[in-house]
Amino acid sequence: MTAILTALAPVFGLIVTGTVLRHTGPLGDDGWRAVELLTYWVLLPALIVLKLGGTDLSSYEIAPMVAAMAGAVLIVTGFLVVVRSTTGIAAAAYTSVIQGAIRQNSYIGLAAVGALYGTDGIALAAVGIAAVIPLVNALAVWFLTRMIGEKPATLRVVFVSMARNPIIIACLIGIGLNAAGIGLHPLLANGLDLLGRGALALGLLSVGAGLRFAALRAGWAPLLLSNVLKLVAVPALTLALAPLLGLGGVALQVAVLFNALPSSASSYVFARALGGDHELMAAILTTQVAMAAVTLPLFIVLVG
Repeated sequence: MTAILTALAPVFGLIVTGTVLRHTGPLGDDGWRAVELLTYWVLLPALIVLKLGGTDLSSYEIAPMVAAMAGAVLIVTGFLVVVRSTTGIAAAAYTSVIQGAIRQNSYIGLAAVGALYGTDGIALAAVGIAAVIPLVNALAVWFLTRMIGEKPATLRVVFVSMARNPIIIACLIGIGLNAAGIGLHPLLANGLDLLGRGALALGLLSVGAGLRFAALRAGWAPLLLSNVLKLVAVPALTLALAPLLGLGGVALQVAVLFNALPSSASSYVFARALGGDHELMAAILTTQVAMAAVTLPLFIVLVG
């Protein structure tokens, strides 16, 4: 446990630093927004292409890993459909609960995996991103438009949303290069490496800067439901599915860690843009980061 906490301490330390800098540093809201956009559109995609396109993953259990991660997300989604039908939770709040319960913060995940499992761990985490991010994005768009819009999003709307996502694009490029056996030219790899080095530090600082403690006045029942599902149920289900799928080793550890992450900050953007309960979403994101500082190490110990 001490070694795990030592590895994760810098990750959460940078998040706290981002929170402090937002209130005391030279960057205002516009400055932090620029940092978020640079990281989201350029730095993180560069890191993903580098890890997926330049790492030999043939010795790892990729298919069982993908199935366990996606399976846990789909089970929790199905459970929340039942919750909605039996409790009548308000539509706007429900969409925030479901986003909080199924999405993952890639910045925290890649940084934590890198600290614990090294380069191959980051590559496997990139595989996890490629497997789960399109799924949760599609679910988020569908539920938000289904619950709040006049009619559910068409397949075209869902595909357009994913086609514009730089993380998904980077995953497709990296997987394509790897599957085709092309790999990355050393000059390109070096350039992507330089860009990727800034992704995790700036991403974690942005996570901290994006925390909104004033939003904690939102309702506690939906907040706790979303948090327990995301931080406990999803990783526990991933772990439970592992023996059924033949998943073990580092791939299992990365799968559970990735599914134990707090929700993505883009959930707030989705909620605000599509009419969800963005105040509840901000509260979910803020409390999940704090709770994950406890639950994430526990799941790493459990799976290790």
